[in-house]
Amino acid sequence: MRYFLIFIIFFTNSFAAFTNDLIYEKSPYLRQHAHNPVNWLPWGQKAFQKAKKEKKPIFLSIGYSTCHWCHVMERESFENEEIAKLINDNFIPVIVDKEERPDIDKFYQTIYQIMHNRSGGWPLTIILTEDLKPFFSATYLPPEDGYGVKGLKTVLPLLSKMYKEKREDIERRADAILSLMKRYESAQYLPVRLNLDIASKFTKEAFKEFDKKYKGFSNHIKFPESSKIRALIDIYMITKDKKAFNMANETLIAMAKSGLFDQIDGAFFRYTTDRRWQIPHFEKMLYTNAELIDVYIRMYKLTKNPLFKNIIQKTIFEIDNRFQQNGLYFSASDADTKGVEGGYFIHSYQKTLEFFIKNGFTLKDAKRVLNYFGIYEDGNIDGEYSNPHINSKIKISKDQKLKALKLLKKIREKREFPFIDKKILTSWNAMYIDAKMNGCYIDEKYKDEAIKSLNRLLIKMYKNGILYHQFIGENKPTKKALLEDYAYLIKALLDAYKYTLNEKYLKLSQKLLNDAKKRFFKNGKWLLSSNGFSSVADLNDRYYSSPLSIMIHNFLILANLKENFNYLKDAKNIIDSNSALIYENPIYYPEAIRAILRLNIEDVIIKSKKSNIIKYYKKILDIKYPYILVKEEKVDRFLACKIDRCFADGSLKEVIKKIENLLNFKNRKSKWNKKIKSLVSQ
Repeated sequence: MRYFLIFIIFFTNSFAAFTNDLIYEKSPYLRQHAHNPVNWLPWGQKAFQKAKKEKKPIFLSIGYSTCHWCHVMERESFENEEIAKLINDNFIPVIVDKEERPDIDKFYQTIYQIMHNRSGGWPLTIILTEDLKPFFSATYLPPEDGYGVKGLKTVLPLLSKMYKEKREDIERRADAILSLMKRYESAQYLPVRLNLDIASKFTKEAFKEFDKKYKGFSNHIKFPESSKIRALIDIYMITKDKKAFNMANETLIAMAKSGLFDQIDGAFFRYTTDRRWQIPHFEKMLYTNAELIDVYIRMYKLTKNPLFKNIIQKTIFEIDNRFQQNGLYFSASDADTKGVEGGYFIHSYQKTLEFFIKNGFTLKDAKRVLNYFGIYEDGNIDGEYSNPHINSKIKISKDQKLKALKLLKKIREKREFPFIDKKILTSWNAMYIDAKMNGCYIDEKYKDEAIKSLNRLLIKMYKNGILYHQFIGENKPTKKALLEDYAYLIKALLDAYKYTLNEKYLKLSQKLLNDAKKRFFKNGKWLLSSNGFSSVADLNDRYYSSPLSIMIHNFLILANLKENFNYLKDAKNIIDSNSALIYENPIYYPEAIRAILRLNIEDVIIKSKKSNIIKYYKKILDIKYPYILVKEEKVDRFLACKIDRCFADGSLKEVIKKIENLLNFKNRKSKWNKKIKSLVSQ
């Protein structure tokens, strides 16, 4: 007993020696670092005042809890006492959860891009002066020098020495970087007239990036790029451009059969590190799956491809199964299991072969089935291990496939599923709930479940007229909402109105839209947050669709449903202020491209009594026109209207025919500028 007590005292003292201020934080990512020997502080006044008092630069690290390379850098460097001492002695270490503070992340990712002329990533490493001026940036840094990269043991002493001995040089560098950042954020451009020609330009640029062999839009690392695919679908619906359709369709097929998709359990990983879509980082993000569900539903409507339906159903099932709690959804699951990247997901050829034979497969059939699932003898990940994908060259029976899937699931059931970040984010929940709601095209139950989740989200996150960004566990939400929370929640509310015609959703969406403009539109710029940290919103769809682009669509929908021309003007102003950038590089702004197309051809609002719209909503969803809204009107027949007029009246069949005829044009040029200018002047 005596020795046991000595052990407990020793363990407690040792553990306490490596506890920092992050122990008081709610963020799972910050708490992961609470027992590092680095004396981490959360972003805030305590850290800033300490930096000024001690005249030390700030070592800022930005990441998230399910980030593979964040874990690697933590294991290699932040748990290394030698490196921790270098940081503690010479810097004020600050860490940020990018999911908790996407506004801070966005600002410093832009700083990195300005300094390096390329995109950043996570973990993001920024060194700031004690006055919060950045003078050094990097992503992952190894502990030691190697492969042409300087490690932390070299970089940290150099930066510290420069800060002490060449402070004026550091200040000049930092001021120059901030000056470039200010010019970037405050840049103003003369508006460019954008018409349907932008669709052709976008398609041409997408085709230049398109991987003709393996599909997708890169010849290296592959991201799903849902917003790009969504824009191509809209372009095809409007212009009948087969090239746009083929790029979207072929990419969705390729991803569905690839290692990006978890072929055993379902749902998509965030990206693959190879051109062939085989080797992912294995984290599953709620937002990735929400956006992909949406584009697969859109393409399923056009093609009725059963592969797409299966992908939608498997993805929803897996996200609901793994991420859902009390109707709301956790943010992400990790890539690693017990320190092994993909440990839960990858399969050994020999062990799997033996398991299949033991459970009823012949040797010949087992080999064939494993070949079908891309589980190869020489592996495709690391040595003998494979990440499953579908080898379309191999044909197996439906029964063999189902039996194999059951056995592969049995193998996984014996493993530990990766860590799940149980943070509930308003924006990502709204995004997923909205996507699931749209799944009613496949199964009515998805809409009913999504509406319940939406109501639950409002109860938890919208209190006394204040919208919040997140909560964790049983804690009350404390951080006020960001622009992305408003944007995606308004979008979900507008779709809830579309499917239920319940006015409460429409009224709340309008209230939140007005609140968002008051909070985030300052001095002619839209900001990502209103909490004192100034980070300007843009239209670039980097990791998921830009919140500001989503706001354009929200303004347009409410303009049409409420016949409010001020909202139309708000949407047009956002596009005008960014039109030169969009024209120059449309490929960076696919969601904004969709908004421009929407303004060009205009939304169509189908009006009828509520029972008619509810009864025929699936036929309405099948209309071959990309921007269809519905609105309750106390008439027995159906009306098809635009914002300023109705142009069709009669049965639904007659109205649909007239709507789809709107797209029967050739070389339609810019009519919308004159049209919109006349409308917004009213």
